[in-house]
Amino acid sequence: MMKLKYSLAAAALAITSAASAQNWIEDTISTGNGYLNNVYYSLENGTAATNPADNWHIGFSAKVFSASIITNSADKGVRLYALNTDPTTFGTDLTTALVNKVDADPMSLYNSNHTWENGAFNNTDEAAYGWGDYDIASHWVLGKVVFGLITATDTFQIFIEEKQTYQVNNAPVYLFKVAQIDGSNMVEKELAIGGSTYVGKNYAYYNIETDEFLDREPLSENWDFVFSNYNDEAVNTGTSLYKVFGVINNEGLKVAKVDTADAFFDDLDYAVYNYDTVINSIGRVWKSSGPNGVVMTDSLCYFVKVANGDVWQLVFTHHTTGADTTGAGKVGLKKRKVYEEPISVKEMNAFVNNVLLAPNPAVNGNVSLLIDAKQQLGQTKITITDINGRAIRSWNTNLSAGFRQLNLDISHLNAGLYLVNVSGQGFGITKKLVIK
Repeated sequence: MMKLKYSLAAAALAITSAASAQNWIEDTISTGNGYLNNVYYSLENGTAATNPADNWHIGFSAKVFSASIITNSADKGVRLYALNTDPTTFGTDLTTALVNKVDADPMSLYNSNHTWENGAFNNTDEAAYGWGDYDIASHWVLGKVVFGLITATDTFQIFIEEKQTYQVNNAPVYLFKVAQIDGSNMVEKELAIGGSTYVGKNYAYYNIETDEFLDREPLSENWDFVFSNYNDEAVNTGTSLYKVFGVINNEGLKVAKVDTADAFFDDLDYAVYNYDTVINSIGRVWKSSGPNGVVMTDSLCYFVKVANGDVWQLVFTHHTTGADTTGAGKVGLKKRKVYEEPISVKEMNAFVNNVLLAPNPAVNGNVSLLIDAKQQLGQTKITITDINGRAIRSWNTNLSAGFRQLNLDISHLNAGLYLVNVSGQGFGITKKLVIK
């Protein structure tokens, strides 16, 4: 059990912290028998959505600037292999190619435990984004790799033709093809994210066996992490990654893990710890298996900085496993808000989904500034500075909501590192630019 030590210094710190911290709130979530459900959770509002964990095979990023495509390896048993970089082979019999690939390297492609951006389809070196390459003329990602995909009941081949991101209706739009591994029963699919129920969410999902698109997630702004099975990169059997149950963070979440046996949780100062953005920074280590079942790591707590800047303190209190017949798959926790970001700062985050420079590194004297604006930005200033902060060039423009491309002339700049700042009323974003 956690050791309880106290001192006058600790008492003083407790008084200071309590002045800005809320009272502890206890909550429980349930994933069901066998962890059959994914539970999306908001520290502010509790459970945001509960959906079956095993009704999908592939997830396509709904964000304009992301090439991420993930697989459901944990709950649907998806195994993915890059077969070749010749798109003309799609639709032919690739049975032998898949058998040879599995024999040579049985470890399939998995989603990264560190970032949502590296889904299983991205984790091959065959192309810049795994499944495809960036096209500078269109700002689309064009497919290059033919994959073999094995489910628990069938085997397929799949080719992601392109992700259309600019100057197309309902962008982003995915075009992809699916067939049986022998080339039969080919279907061509179009997934238009813009204007659909997927807008404002992280992923749109596809069941390859039923040929069905699924809307599974709440809006990205409405959840902080998801209770889910996942494959742990730290436990490699040589042919697969071990499946575990734990917590996967939403994009942008920052977490400080605090393992301290020498202080009350109430005594801790959230501001002194280092925060990271690794999506399994909470993961599964808040519990462990013992002779009497699952045991909580009772000296462990987390400080969680959510997307709007608020900071929460989180402690897991109990857990019943997915195989337990009574209260299966339940997780108990307690939480409290220890810092609330001022409204004026929160409002700054409401303007822009993302800003991107492409290509970066830049070549041949030109670079495109791509802005995905949530709302009308109005008068906006774009400034390029060197690493010493000296302004080299600036532009003024009027930006409306939506996806915008601005071509910046950098032909007069020498090779090196620069900063590009985009600022307007109530917001400011800076991106690094490398010129070769």
